[in-house]
Amino acid sequence: MNSKDFDYLRKGARVLSTPFLRFYYKESRIQGSSSRIGLSVSKKVGNAVQRNVVKRFLRENFRNSDWLEKGDDILVVASPRLKALFKEKQDVKTELRNSWSKAIERRGAVQ
Repeated sequence: MNSKDFDYLRKGARVLSTPFLRFYYKESRIQGSSSRIGLSVSKKVGNAVQRNVVKRFLRENFRNSDWLEKGDDILVVASPRLKALFKEKQDVKTELRNSWSKAIERRGAVQ
């Protein structure tokens, strides 16, 4: 995704918020059957290693989710609250998995 795609998603998109992730989504501008994902993980989330853990996890969950078939453009913005989880040595992946699952459930209900 490029900056125009990010701007497209920020304006007029549906938003799903969970404690650690915010999802902006709407129908893709590119005609195709599969969805595309964009990730925004700021330095406030943590150092480069921590940010990459978050991005790898989100990409993997996207590839394995039902959202892949919806034909949406999706922007996932990670909350700086994730930094506290890394500091407290909590299982970040469990929290991200819960947030992802909630978003998928809500997405299915919103259609």
